[in-house]
Amino acid sequence: MNDEEKYLFDLRGYIVVKNALSAEQVEDLSARLEARRKAGERRHFGSDRTGLRADSEVAWSAPSLLEWGGTYIDLIDLPTIAPYLETLLGAGYRLDHDYINVVNEEHPSRLYLHGGGHQGAGGPRDIVGPSDGGQCYYRYNNGKFFNGLITAAFELSDVTPSIGGFACVPGSHKVNFPLPPERRVSMKQADVPPFVDRVNAEAGDAIIFTEACAHGTVPWEGGGERRTVFYKYCPHAVAWGPCYYNADHYGDLTENQRAILTPPSAYGPHSHTAPIWQRAQADQAELARLRKEVAELRERV
Repeated sequence: MNDEEKYLFDLRGYIVVKNALSAEQVEDLSARLEARRKAGERRHFGSDRTGLRADSEVAWSAPSLLEWGGTYIDLIDLPTIAPYLETLLGAGYRLDHDYINVVNEEHPSRLYLHGGGHQGAGGPRDIVGPSDGGQCYYRYNNGKFFNGLITAAFELSDVTPSIGGFACVPGSHKVNFPLPPERRVSMKQADVPPFVDRVNAEAGDAIIFTEACAHGTVPWEGGGERRTVFYKYCPHAVAWGPCYYNADHYGDLTENQRAILTPPSAYGPHSHTAPIWQRAQADQAELARLRKEVAELRERV
């Protein structure tokens, strides 16, 4: 990050990285998304999960966009974004969870401002973390950023402020007072509070923001749709999502990508903790094998 970007991030709680994705990467991400949509999968894709949807789901490893392969794997440590993450989170950060949000006339969304305040999340009714102990924090000390949860939001289509898109209360990552409840929800654009920034972004741009900044999605009032890929990162000892990644599920990964997917601990991707997660992954593979055998035996009977 250059000095201007650091200034703007500290001032507002977000920056826009232009052309973080190439046209080819946008095309690949979009094509893989459309293939899933045509297959009839859920509208909300990814690993942002706080409960089991079915008894057959694996407990500690969430379904993820990483299973889609291609550029979804590249986003783990995208070269155009990685330097920002290291500046904002420090070395050894981890990917906490991911998802895609699709907003259009059929699913126009609403503006629900969540997060806000340098003490952590926005209170007991806040979806950033109602039992939050302050993991969505922000501060800057001794020449270094400290963030509990950083989001990289990759836009797959052009989004202008007049039709919808990302919005936030600039500077709210440093406020000392809660957001007035009557200002939290806006069902129409005309109701959006004047202190909210509507952020313009084009296909291929990435909006990087701290979850300590009050933010949300402007009600959609335009043609087409907003398709946004969210990858959310934490310092290694911090976690927001209750489910973790199993690096064995996503094909060939680089050593750096596997390190970023390591579940949380104060050690990070350390040689002391690696055998623990290797055993957990082996146990999960064995459980999957045994379940398959049982299912096949039941079919024969």
